[in-house]
Amino acid sequence: MSIYYNSEKSMMIDHTKRKGFFTMQDQHSHDEYELYYLFAGERDYFIRDRTYRVKQGSFVFVDKHELHRTIDTGVPDHERLVINFNDSFLTDFPFATLSGVITLPPQVQFKGENIVQELLSEAKDQANGRDIMLESLLRQLLLLVFRARDEQPKDDAQPSSVHQTMFEIATYVGTHYVEALRLHDVAAQFFISPYYLSRKFKHCTGFGFAQYVQLVRVREAQRLLRETNLKMNEIAEHIGMESVANFHKLFKHTTGCSPLQFRKRG
Repeated sequence: MSIYYNSEKSMMIDHTKRKGFFTMQDQHSHDEYELYYLFAGERDYFIRDRTYRVKQGSFVFVDKHELHRTIDTGVPDHERLVINFNDSFLTDFPFATLSGVITLPPQVQFKGENIVQELLSEAKDQANGRDIMLESLLRQLLLLVFRARDEQPKDDAQPSSVHQTMFEIATYVGTHYVEALRLHDVAAQFFISPYYLSRKFKHCTGFGFAQYVQLVRVREAQRLLRETNLKMNEIAEHIGMESVANFHKLFKHTTGCSPLQFRKRG
């Protein structure tokens, strides 16, 4: 694994080659945008409430604060590049920041990978004007990717009935997180067994059902902390937590900081 930053730390480039099988174990969301490129291998990429199949040569764009995780598909070995960056790189961009998988059309695939390779080469070097070159290359790449995204079919999500059911359950959690959401109750709602829900939800999303419920609640709490002046007990109530103490404990365990620290951080 090789990680590089520009001088302002507004951009991070992470290049990784992995042997064997790998699934991210921790929840993953952050204040920056993410652009992911798969040089080799095959991955399942879970974003918010659905799973996408990512193949060699594909890009994934993830909006800020979106819950996401990469999952093993049973195909060993992969190489990928992850670029995290802040709003400054999207100044004047005429595109919506919609998360999803983007495959460049054949006529521009070579150009896209060329820019990725140039970015990586420039990041490793310490040549004069390195930061200016990195920003220029990233903006070129984003333009290429966003144009391709706007021209491709809108839905690249897994089409199987199992994935569709798990997507519907994840969506249900995303709109009913204030409720208790017990596994057996949700399973009954979708006419499946609790065991089947638990097993398939984990397989399709990489998250246990209860873990996902908690992560959705924390994500909503983060939004409320950023966008409102609600008190902590009001936020706890808004996300379905009966105890403020439990809310603090869950939030700190998930994000690594207290709700108050998160709010002060902006």
